[in-house]
Amino acid sequence: MKDALTKATENYWHALLQTCGEDSSREGLVKTPQRFLKAFEELTSGYHHTLEEVVNDALFPCTNTHPIYIQDIPFFSLCEHHVLPFYGTCTVAYIPNGTVLGLSKVYRIIALYAQRLQLQEQLTQQIGEAIQSVTHAKGVQVDMRGTHLCVAMRGVKQSQSFMHTHYQNGEAIPPSTQQAASEPTCFLHCTSQWIPLFIGCTEGEQKQPTPIQLSLSLHMPVDYGTRKDDLSTTVDYDALMMGLKHACLNQRFQLIEFAGQTIYQWIHQYLAHHYQDMPIKITLQKRLSHEWLQDSQFVIGDF
Repeated sequence: MKDALTKATENYWHALLQTCGEDSSREGLVKTPQRFLKAFEELTSGYHHTLEEVVNDALFPCTNTHPIYIQDIPFFSLCEHHVLPFYGTCTVAYIPNGTVLGLSKVYRIIALYAQRLQLQEQLTQQIGEAIQSVTHAKGVQVDMRGTHLCVAMRGVKQSQSFMHTHYQNGEAIPPSTQQAASEPTCFLHCTSQWIPLFIGCTEGEQKQPTPIQLSLSLHMPVDYGTRKDDLSTTVDYDALMMGLKHACLNQRFQLIEFAGQTIYQWIHQYLAHHYQDMPIKITLQKRLSHEWLQDSQFVIGDF
């Protein structure tokens, strides 16, 4: 069957190349039919896997009730109308309902549906419905921003445009950077060095720490920093980060989400004890050993 498909593909390409005036026998094109078939099989590999295979029971109990955001995940797909690529970023958010999905599984779910002939509108819905079906989350939201080469390279040839699609089900999820527009805001941001934390389920991950970088944003009272005569109200970031490092250094976390929840609670307790509690947002960045992913981020916060 595969030999017959390969032969049919070769015949099609030879005819197509001749139609546009090319010599299908020249050196650069002799193996093009085989290369095309191999690439096409890879780009449509999502048809050969199921959601159950991809998730592989990677669901974990969690008491976190705050929205979880996985932001700016790159995706690549083929449009079903012209079989030309479209690509961009996908942001997934959901409100846990007693369980959380392993972080890497979110990336794999996106790839499962992106590696097919697609419409961006349909792709967005399929990702959202898949996240909902496996997590039973209280709310799910998916946003995709895509650039379509069928629009950029042909037809209207608009290379600077993009398409935004949105899916939402269940409870509404606020933007991860939501701010109150009716009053002034004051934010302070800091980013840690790479901290070695034990995060993961495999034996290797349990023995070897994973470098994690923490970014912290504090939503300060609007008059913070204007109290010139009272330095006791200022946050000692060095002491906060060092305390956080020692608090987490010897702990072991199965998931980056669990580490994020622990750090989120610790920082609130630290601020309440030493200064005053205030809204915070933290981002944990984890380096990945993956063929097309450089890192992953977990975001949790009050704004």
